[in-house]
Amino acid sequence: MSIHAMDEIIYVVTEIIGEKTGLVSQRHIEDHILSDPSLFPILSRRSQKSRRNMISRIMNDRYELWNNCSRFKKRNFVWNLHSKKESS
Repeated sequence: MSIHAMDEIIYVVTEIIGEKTGLVSQRHIEDHILSDPSLFPILSRRSQKSRRNMISRIMNDRYELWNNCSRFKKRNFVWNLHSKKESS
């Protein structure tokens, strides 16, 4: 996985969305990336599937899921930004 793509996702989550919001969805992250592609050159050039897979992998490594993943499709995942995983 590209370290630059990881940096772009973490930038969106911490600087643009902010951890004070508490919850963030994959769609919310992706919307910010696509709203200003010049800020996110790595992720904005990827296909939607690739971009969403990267967002999910990075967010799953860093944050706990807020919703019950057995009841929702992957595209509906929501992460709790107040619940960081210890391995991050």
